[in-house]
Amino acid sequence: MKKPLVMAVLILAFGYCVGPALAKAADEGAMKEPQMPMPMQRDHLFEERAGTWKATCDEMEENKVYCRMFHIEQFGEWKAKNFIQVGPAWTPDSIGFVVATYQGFKAGTTVTIGIDKHSRHKITAPKGNNLMISPEIAAKILDEMEKGHKIVVTFNSHSGVRHLTLADLGPYKELLAKVKGRLAKNSQATSAE
Repeated sequence: MKKPLVMAVLILAFGYCVGPALAKAADEGAMKEPQMPMPMQRDHLFEERAGTWKATCDEMEENKVYCRMFHIEQFGEWKAKNFIQVGPAWTPDSIGFVVATYQGFKAGTTVTIGIDKHSRHKITAPKGNNLMISPEIAAKILDEMEKGHKIVVTFNSHSGVRHLTLADLGPYKELLAKVKGRLAKNSQATSAE
């Protein structure tokens, strides 16, 4: 009868002495945030800013260059933060124009894009938070941007608030010359084949 009593006392003593240390270690482990892997730092072939515009170019398969330029503007709607990104994107064989907003477009909203006093380009936004404009319309917009001074974009966001973005095209043109130099590698790669 003494053996079970001695064993119980030893277990209780062990638990009394070691238990708090184990509980503390378990609590500290539970309190730590899980370690998230750090995202890979992406090095662009070219990356530069001018004013509110940013340009990036990356080299992809077969030494082809892809570039993107965008104006980004942050604004607040009530307590939420939002942004709009506007600008062209080039692949080796095509061009596009992207308008994106964090909170998304109101279903069926018309996005208008105008440069200076040219007539406005009107595109119905799909449900979602980005609009990719066809190469035909994008080419017209980019031609107007190269010759223009200001770009104006309007749309209704997902919450229904009307948004207007106005951006100076001087810094855009400064970066565009550098981006075109990077994109020239695509024609050199094609002629070498």
